[in-house]
Amino acid sequence: MGLDEFINQLPEDDQSAINYASLPELSRLTGPEASEFGQLWLEWGSERVINIVERMVSLCETQPDVEFEVIYKQGLNHPNSAVRVASLKGLEESEDRALVIPLSKILKSDPAPEVRRAAAIPLAHLSMMAETGKLSMAYRETLENTLYGVLEDEQEIQDVKLKVMEAVSVFAAERLTSHIELAWASGDLKARQSSLFAMGQTSDPRWIEYVIPDLEHDAASVRYEATMAMGELAEEHHLRVMDAPLDDEDLTVQLAAISAVERIGGDVAKAKLELKLASPEPQVVELVQQALQTMKDEEDLDEVVTQEMARSMFGASDTLPGIDTEGYEPAEMEGWENLPDPSEVDDFGTGVTEEAEELGLDRGDPFDIDLPPEDPWDHEENF
Repeated sequence: MGLDEFINQLPEDDQSAINYASLPELSRLTGPEASEFGQLWLEWGSERVINIVERMVSLCETQPDVEFEVIYKQGLNHPNSAVRVASLKGLEESEDRALVIPLSKILKSDPAPEVRRAAAIPLAHLSMMAETGKLSMAYRETLENTLYGVLEDEQEIQDVKLKVMEAVSVFAAERLTSHIELAWASGDLKARQSSLFAMGQTSDPRWIEYVIPDLEHDAASVRYEATMAMGELAEEHHLRVMDAPLDDEDLTVQLAAISAVERIGGDVAKAKLELKLASPEPQVVELVQQALQTMKDEEDLDEVVTQEMARSMFGASDTLPGIDTEGYEPAEMEGWENLPDPSEVDDFGTGVTEEAEELGLDRGDPFDIDLPPEDPWDHEENF
């Protein structure tokens, strides 16, 4: 079964129930098929389209092998704002760099504020990719310029700006500091939550003094964000303040505290988590068991690669790690210690430009090429 069969099974009446059992057949449609599907949407009622997109998003959560991104992209152009929001939900964790430009345009110019707000979420994921070096500097600059442009736009509404502040926080620029401080001190509950989230995303320990008091805030939603931020910002000596969230009356805060303590790590963290094994709440016990196992696995991994093993793998200390010296004369190896760090070299000698990289060409190996898909979204000139 494919697209045609799925369409033929749809009842003519928009109000009739749809059999979604065959929905996985729409996974990984080609570009032309998705365009055809997108055109059909325009003939259907918005409610039917929204239901289909939402079912696709739910299906992806339970079946990781299905993928509907090319269909979600069609939904970004739908005249109904709810369809656009539902489609953006499906793209929240997309790693498709070709989305940077169209999503930036949506964030800046979509007439519906709920759509602009929704666009900030996948842009946050793409920003994280840029911050970790998975996107080129050109894309990073586009993301920063777009996000800061909206954040500093006096005409934009607060709800959108708060999501944008969360998205841009991964870049941890000094330019963001005043926005976080203003949101934290504004007295608005949503702004307080967003500011705490942004503090954690920056990984900047300066924010600890803001976060710790909010571990005992009256609102559980604020305590939750403060607890999660501690997992990103705290060191082992801060674990003394984690007793309150570990015993919080709100279950979501307790679960957040377990995750945060695990990320902080260390023997004290392990001891605190072991105490929670006596909790009467099954979810708490299950998450603690998972956290302790993860910590044990990390400890075991640290023990596997000893200094002796490292020396045996890389040779004596006067030999550069990672360089195979077998077959070379000492004279040939002179000056190797002055070779540049590969991570600091912009071009690996393949002759592939940054523009080619943005088209999907892997600069590390000229024979390892991701050909541009037939999906028209992967061509910048179309935007």
